[in-house]
Amino acid sequence: TCTEGVAISDLHVTFEELPALPRTTLTLKLWDFGGQTEYYTTHVAFLDTRCLYILVWDASGAQLDPEGTHGVSFWLHSIQTHAPHATVIIVGSKAEDGSMAHSLPRSISAYRAQFPHLRLVDGGLMDSRTGHRIPEVKALVRDTALKIDGIQQTAPHSWHRLAQRCAKEAEEMEMEGKAPLVRESEVREWALEAEVAED
Repeated sequence: TCTEGVAISDLHVTFEELPALPRTTLTLKLWDFGGQTEYYTTHVAFLDTRCLYILVWDASGAQLDPEGTHGVSFWLHSIQTHAPHATVIIVGSKAEDGSMAHSLPRSISAYRAQFPHLRLVDGGLMDSRTGHRIPEVKALVRDTALKIDGIQQTAPHSWHRLAQRCAKEAEEMEMEGKAPLVRESEVREWALEAEVAED
């Protein structure tokens, strides 16, 4: 299915031992950006070096020009421009059992040479319809995320309160048939109410 705008979900990963945190479960926020051309300009507003990017490309061969305007290099260039030094896992989707799938348009080492400021990880091939290699890709996401600077740092309670307020307001707006858009001044007001530090 096609993502419209941004679809946000949680991935809960559990560890037998996670020394930096008192708990054994880590919640990763997944932001699935719509790949349609009209959304391209909005993506850059959300790109940050402290994120883990999963660049998913169509390995079925249906995409005739995987290195074209919408291809792997295009997205790597965008990430490197707006979030230099970020970590990117490159994964081929629609790979069924892997036997019929096409390989990455270029080798991972060629991409590393072209995009030296990114940390690129080869995620291999997967297929969400059949479940082929989904557990392995989830494990790779978990293990790679733990290596990102600051990922195990807990957010202050005030930020959680602000996030809950934003989610509540967005839900109410959607129930009223309104677009979940607010002015910066409103968010600042909510932040003050949540006791978020101004630094």
